[in-house]
Amino acid sequence: MDQTTFPIEFNNEVDEMPKADNEFFALAAGRLSQLSKGHTDISSAVVNFKQPAQGRETAHIYEVTIVTYMRGTEQIAATDKSEHLRAALDGALDAVERQVREERERQRHHQT
Repeated sequence: MDQTTFPIEFNNEVDEMPKADNEFFALAAGRLSQLSKGHTDISSAVVNFKQPAQGRETAHIYEVTIVTYMRGTEQIAATDKSEHLRAALDGALDAVERQVREERERQRHHQT
């Protein structure tokens, strides 16, 4: 796993997912690290894993929310839901990556 230059907080509310050292934490940290590569604008991030439909008669839907705190911007957040935890994580990471890149582009155009 790549090391990030900023802290990442993980909050896990999914019972069947081990709380420490698992593949989903490593995947999120690795992709956030790649996103920060060559940049110093991300100061921290939070990744929340939830299972809001747990215990109901509906399908077990997973929800992943990722918040990145960027210098010069309050925060960028994305949430995705899916029947599969990996799909929800990938969707939230894709959305955060897109928003961070868009914000960087806005910042570049604003500075010129």
